[in-house]
Amino acid sequence: MIGIFFLFIILRIPYYLMDIPITQPELLWQLLGERLAAGNLHFADTIDSTGPFSALVYGINHVIFNNSLTSFSILSFLLISFQIYYTNELLIRINAFEEANYLPAFIMVVLYQLSFDFMTLSPALMGNTFILLAIGQLLRLTAINANPVPSILLMGFWGGVAFCFHYPYLALLPFLIMTGLLVNRFSFQQLNLLLTSYLLPVAFCAVYYFWRDGLSAFIHLYLILVPKIERLFHVGIKDLLYIFSLPLVLALMGYFLNNMMHRMNVNQQKQNQLFLFLLLFNIASFFLMERVSPYQFVAMLPPLTYFTAHLFTISEKRLVRQTIAYGFFLIVPLIGYSWVFYQKNEPSFDKYKIDITTDNSIPMETAVMVLGENQNIYYQTEAASPYLNFRLTRLYFEGMDEMERKVRIYKDLQKESPDLIIDEEQVFDHWIKDIPTYQSLYEKDSQGYFRKVR
Repeated sequence: MIGIFFLFIILRIPYYLMDIPITQPELLWQLLGERLAAGNLHFADTIDSTGPFSALVYGINHVIFNNSLTSFSILSFLLISFQIYYTNELLIRINAFEEANYLPAFIMVVLYQLSFDFMTLSPALMGNTFILLAIGQLLRLTAINANPVPSILLMGFWGGVAFCFHYPYLALLPFLIMTGLLVNRFSFQQLNLLLTSYLLPVAFCAVYYFWRDGLSAFIHLYLILVPKIERLFHVGIKDLLYIFSLPLVLALMGYFLNNMMHRMNVNQQKQNQLFLFLLLFNIASFFLMERVSPYQFVAMLPPLTYFTAHLFTISEKRLVRQTIAYGFFLIVPLIGYSWVFYQKNEPSFDKYKIDITTDNSIPMETAVMVLGENQNIYYQTEAASPYLNFRLTRLYFEGMDEMERKVRIYKDLQKESPDLIIDEEQVFDHWIKDIPTYQSLYEKDSQGYFRKVR
């Protein structure tokens, strides 16, 4: 297994040599951690769609490591290492293959090279750890005839934790219900236990926000408004198809060839069905994503690993196996490397990366509030804005009556006291229309920026 992890490090080297700039989500996570470390309450004091558990991790990481990109890489490497090890051991434990080996670990290491942003500390990556733990408990039910109650309890609990890390993992709940009913034949009591345990982490968050007087903000922003946010495409559908088409084709070939050419026992048939459902529900989570980028699909890698491993073992001829393995090892990482190399020279990549070009007209010590999605300026200045996700902010304010909205804006401006307001969405004049204090405090300059009157 040490050799597998060494291979993983070797395969990441080309990405580091490409000098990939910081991405917009990474900058947002850094800003979020900074605000939490400063004592701001997520959702109540910072409007953003990041899951509460992920926000907590970014806050702690800011206190310890200042949310550096290096810390993102190190922590993500540890998480990925655990996920690879756990997946390989899980498939061995449930007798998914005729021989116990490190083939799933090898395949998963290679699949992680599909995109450079798999190797960052994203909410999707953190939540995927708990999805794997939930799937592990679900697969245990297919392999043993012991008391199912502990597995159902843990399965639901880990699923709820994953949701509290990353909202699109809500798609795991119907997956657990569907597979529980159709594959494992859950009784009504077992289904109730699953739902109850799933809600435990959410209830924990609700109690915490109630204690901090932010329960309504948590419910409204995270549980109600997140699925209504206008989807932001950091990369296009063509890019996603370029990255994931070959792995999906190989996985489907593995699924069908395994069904046709391999005699499976009852447990293996159930495992095959569970991983197929897991893959389909992961693809369906696209409709719950408010940011579309490759890292959002990291939870697809375990089912892709399972089916691809079957493709490798379906033939008894050594030459065929070696040809498939070498081809997979060479082509899949090349897909990721070539995509980044191509994107770095494309204007469309500006939707994903942060422009680190320095704007000399704005001093670095300036406290800036951006009313819009272009947060490049935060890379070189001090962020003084609770509106980290402006699409969510717009929805949130539209649901308020006018007086409530003006009170919220007044308190935010009073607390943040920005020196410069960049109004990309042309809303600031309307927001302060009946707030004379701020009408006289900010003046619009020739660039269209609102500067505080000294």
